[in-house]
Amino acid sequence: MNQRTLQNSNMTAGTAQVYPVKRPALKPSVLIIRIVVLFVVLVWLIPLIGLVINSFRPFTDATGSGWWTVFINPKFDLSNYKAMLGMQNLSTGLINSVLITFPTTLGVVLVCASAAYVFTLTDFPGRLMLFAFVTGLIIIPPEITLYPTLVILKMTHLVNTYPGVWMSYIASTVPFGVFLLGSFMIQIPRELLNAAKIDGAKTRHMLFNIVLPLSGPAIASLAIFDFLWVWNDLLRALIIIPDSSIRPLTAVLANSAGGYGEYITVQAAGAVLLMLPPLIVFLTAQKAFVNGVMAGAIKS
Repeated sequence: MNQRTLQNSNMTAGTAQVYPVKRPALKPSVLIIRIVVLFVVLVWLIPLIGLVINSFRPFTDATGSGWWTVFINPKFDLSNYKAMLGMQNLSTGLINSVLITFPTTLGVVLVCASAAYVFTLTDFPGRLMLFAFVTGLIIIPPEITLYPTLVILKMTHLVNTYPGVWMSYIASTVPFGVFLLGSFMIQIPRELLNAAKIDGAKTRHMLFNIVLPLSGPAIASLAIFDFLWVWNDLLRALIIIPDSSIRPLTAVLANSAGGYGEYITVQAAGAVLLMLPPLIVFLTAQKAFVNGVMAGAIKS
């Protein structure tokens, strides 16, 4: 009986033996790269670790010794978080961050999806030139547009208003959003849209019933990116929102340390609170973010 016949008889009898597969050893170059990446991550996390630890330390301990001393003499309490939650301006800033970020994210998705659809899936003359022009604006840093944006908002009496803030953020995100969604939508088969036209579908039907559902990964990626940017933004909030009553939490925290730094531990607690929403959003939707970014870059 040869080896194949013996193997077949064992499989038929249900006694086939499964041998473990040995994983190949890591190459020295791969191991070195992993060690370097791990070291860079640890160095990048050191300020974050110190911030979180100091947010749980009393003011005298946080200012009297380095945060690393907690490993020798640990002492924590929740006084900083209680003081932070008791500050009216911080709670107002948190509400303003929500009122600014969520409508802005929704507006960015609608505007960029509509523009990307027109530039990539319609047939009006000059659409490709306009698409190249709009996406080419990515090279312009958003900080350069802050002063012209402020002038326009003053002329239209939209300074210190939520609509003015929304439009400012949306305008800054349009080039990247159109590029990201356009790179994805251009891969949608034209035959699908032509069939919808034959069936009597109008432009809005094709956009909302066909294109947007098929572009789900790219839209999720854009929404996550814009949410993280708007929620964490400080410079634009300081310049185009002079009124402190509608400033987001980032701008409120920037001025919450006190004249002599007596509230720096309370500021650290507020910074930890500020990090939680984007951290939760990214961790829960990171797969959609990566799929959306890669979808327009890889063609089958």
